[in-house]
Amino acid sequence: MIDYACFYRRAIRRENIERELAKFDIFVSAFNASDRVRTVFDQVRAEKKFWLIHPEYLYTEVERPRNAPAICPEGTDESVQVKALLEAIGDLTGKTVCIDITGFMRHVLAFLVAMLSHVGVREFTALYSEPDAYAKQEHTRFATTTSGGVRSIRGMGGVGAADGVSGATDGDYLVLGVGYDYKLINEVTTYKDSSTVFPLFSFPSLSADMYQQSAISAARSGGIILSDDWTAKRRFAPANDPFSTASVVQEIVAEIERASPEAEIALSPLATKVQVLGFALYWCLEGKNKGTVSVLLPECLTYSRETSSGLRRLWSYTVEFFAPSVQG
Repeated sequence: MIDYACFYRRAIRRENIERELAKFDIFVSAFNASDRVRTVFDQVRAEKKFWLIHPEYLYTEVERPRNAPAICPEGTDESVQVKALLEAIGDLTGKTVCIDITGFMRHVLAFLVAMLSHVGVREFTALYSEPDAYAKQEHTRFATTTSGGVRSIRGMGGVGAADGVSGATDGDYLVLGVGYDYKLINEVTTYKDSSTVFPLFSFPSLSADMYQQSAISAARSGGIILSDDWTAKRRFAPANDPFSTASVVQEIVAEIERASPEAEIALSPLATKVQVLGFALYWCLEGKNKGTVSVLLPECLTYSRETSSGLRRLWSYTVEFFAPSVQG
């Protein structure tokens, strides 16, 4: 088992970003209209900086940034986007890599983490900028259009499933990261309607009011909130700590395996990008080797360019893929 408490994380005040962060060889950020994304991009020091332009944001050519190379994938599929990104960056051998995950699409972030591990990256630094507030509070929506489809992330399905396919059968389990997007929650829980659900709420939240806002929004998610699972199996993980999130997912999976050793377990991170990172890290270090654990998300076609205001603080996480993190 992995002791996720050993992973390094720290908070950085906005005015100290340049001074406290080391200079990197490669820095990548996903471009959007958020001031917090652009502020961090300007202040991080790196030999090479890249903007990833997600098609889901629907930016036209004239709207794209000019202050660094812009990587523009031709499709929304995570494999297409990550391939374009890695080809543009080039060889990562011996390079220090920093990724601001704030503006990333969930499916692309999860697949990118898995691919970095696959190509032999030993560690990278992930950044996340906390907002002061979400502009529409409990009415905030991040995904604006979906296909209505729900599937496993490419290459992150269970061993017995075809690529991208994760059907709902009796005896399955769903570990659901609960966020503001109640329609996404409804899509996933409807697709996995015969599964036992462990809802994972973000608490402590990024600010005192955000947990309440998220809970109010999630209450509109449909029939799942009326099930016994919604309260009896509820779990909590900090909104700003991927390693604590990975640890809680580890505990939930262990509990499921004690009750049902052969169960199929779907992980669906629909809360903060930090928690997406935590879910993906757990899958890379533990879930992948089990063969019964998959990462599952709705297919989002378009996404809000800006949902927040302000930059409260920046978080830096050292994400490690190598064996010394394993505890006997």
